[in-house]
Amino acid sequence: MWLKIRRFLKLLFPDGLYCFGCGAIIDDSRPYGLCDDCVAKFHWANKKVCEKCGKIMKEEGVFSRCSDCRADEPPMVQGFTCFLYGLYEREVIQAFKYGGAGYMADKLGRLLWDRLQPEIARGLTWDYIVPVPIHKKKKKKRGYNQAALLARRLGELSGIPVLEAGLVRVRNTPAMSHLDRHQRALNLEGAFRVHEKVAEKFSGKRLLLVDDVYTTGTTASQCTLVLMEQGAEAVYVITLAAGAN
Repeated sequence: MWLKIRRFLKLLFPDGLYCFGCGAIIDDSRPYGLCDDCVAKFHWANKKVCEKCGKIMKEEGVFSRCSDCRADEPPMVQGFTCFLYGLYEREVIQAFKYGGAGYMADKLGRLLWDRLQPEIARGLTWDYIVPVPIHKKKKKKRGYNQAALLARRLGELSGIPVLEAGLVRVRNTPAMSHLDRHQRALNLEGAFRVHEKVAEKFSGKRLLLVDDVYTTGTTASQCTLVLMEQGAEAVYVITLAAGAN
């Protein structure tokens, strides 16, 4: 069903026609739906990044981990991201997340897949892909879970099974953009659980958790802890963007 819906959306909104960033006309040869100008404006995570969470770091810094990971090490094994959550990048993700542009997942999911290639080359593998869930009320309002769309596309490209209903968000928590790290943790306490129908699948498995943005890492950490409590061997995190160090 999803493939049919996606094909229909691509007819209405061909992702190879307009740049996701500025709306300029492009051709389908652009793998991520971005024109050359927007590619140049984006802050890509291809230089110095935190060895733990993947955030972009200042190249002149002496630390190998960002200040957040040094202050409170997150429970996942490692995180990967594609670009900084800056001005230009935020506009694309906001359109994808809130603007009804779910069709963008086709190109953005490929971006995630390409970001994982160096990690796969060094031997990393995963048994399942798990998207970060949103509450059913938010999903009804938006029409989709953007993390789930990314996970589906990543599953298509990688061949790794996607457990879309593996994690469930049981509390509809308020927006966290104005909260600090400690407040976010309290806000998300008890917000996630493993779906009982697939709970046994996580035991002893290596999981790849997918989300759109990693800021303080609170959401990823809470999801990771729930998955580890269910017996997951290791949890890695992949996002489109990450906040500044």
